[in-house]
Amino acid sequence: MSKLQQWILLVLPLILLSCHVKYQLTGQAQHIYDSLALTDNINRMEILENTPYQTPAFIFDSGKQGTAVLILGGTHGDEPAGYEASLRILEILQSRMPNKGKVILIPLANHLAVKTFKRRVPVPAGVEKEKGNLNRCYPGNQNGYPMEQMAYHIQQLALNHQVEIFIDLHEARYLHLNTPAESEREKGLGQTIIYYPNEESAYLLIDLLDRINSTITNNDERFSSLEQPILNSAAWWAGSEVDIAAFTFETSRSLTLLKRIEYHLQLVTIVFKYAGIW
Repeated sequence: MSKLQQWILLVLPLILLSCHVKYQLTGQAQHIYDSLALTDNINRMEILENTPYQTPAFIFDSGKQGTAVLILGGTHGDEPAGYEASLRILEILQSRMPNKGKVILIPLANHLAVKTFKRRVPVPAGVEKEKGNLNRCYPGNQNGYPMEQMAYHIQQLALNHQVEIFIDLHEARYLHLNTPAESEREKGLGQTIIYYPNEESAYLLIDLLDRINSTITNNDERFSSLEQPILNSAAWWAGSEVDIAAFTFETSRSLTLLKRIEYHLQLVTIVFKYAGIW
């Protein structure tokens, strides 16, 4: 092997790495993100303030008795539809406050993972990697690793505001109703509403499926329900520990980003109307 060939083999991986393009927010979401510091007309707090994991939570309180809804976006940094939708919800709520009750919105729950477009954040050597996966860190730990601390503070927000509906926005690779035969998994999770099997979830689930599927003409894109969120996920905690309506909304990456965002927005709108928020 010549010196030139050796040099190419050495340098090429570095060139490819430097050329790798991370996810960029859509123009609309980027504008909202850039304006986060200006959202002073609502109750805002910082979670894990003055750390690399700091992220804002926004509380839209009508001042009237009603249902409290908590929405998470950005639990996984490589699932952009959830945080793209959450940022749009943030903008909408600033001009369309709840009629009653309140909404607690955390659009970039794992802010560092969103910045790096990763599913999780790094953990020290020898530590189970899922300790960096926010959706495997519930119940949280105030003195644990960063994502365990994040889970703890999200839980405290839910408990302090007596949240009755808990929603985590995600996306998956394949359509649930049309998973390719070569999929390593038995079934894709895209276009599913994963719910905790309790009475509170069941009533809302029926309304969600009826309303969202009535707008979808492509049968493959219709939403299905799946019982039981994954162990140690946010929705699992909310359903099992607090016994409230708890959901993971999954859209499919086989659809365009804008369509995935729109499905999330439609589902959240249905929840808001069900709860009397709008």
